[in-house]
Amino acid sequence: MREEERELVVREFLGNLDHERPEFRWGAAEALGRLGDSRAVEPLIRALEDDPDPRVRKKAAWALGQIGDMRGQRPLLAAIRDRDEDVREIAEEAYEILKGKLFGGG
Repeated sequence: MREEERELVVREFLGNLDHERPEFRWGAAEALGRLGDSRAVEPLIRALEDDPDPRVRKKAAWALGQIGDMRGQRPLLAAIRDRDEDVREIAEEAYEILKGKLFGGG
C-alpha cells in the first residue's frame, strides 16, 4: 500500500471509531490493530475506556495489544476489570502480548 493510500485508510478508520453504529466502531478498531499505526493508540484507549458496546471495547483491547505501544499498558490493566467477561479476557491476553513486545518476549 502506498503511503498516501495508507494515510487515507488510517484516517478513515480513525473517524469510524466515533461512528454511531457499533459495527463500524469495532471494525475500525480491528483494522487499526491490523495496520499497527501508533496514531491509533489514543483513540483506541478512549474506545476501550468509554465505548458502551462491549464488542468495541474488546476489539480496542485486542488492537492495543497488536500495536504494542506502551501507552496501552495501563488502560489494558484497567480493562481486565471491565464489567464484560469477554472484554476482560481479551484485555488480559492483549496485556500479555503487549508486555512481551515491550519487555522482550515477542
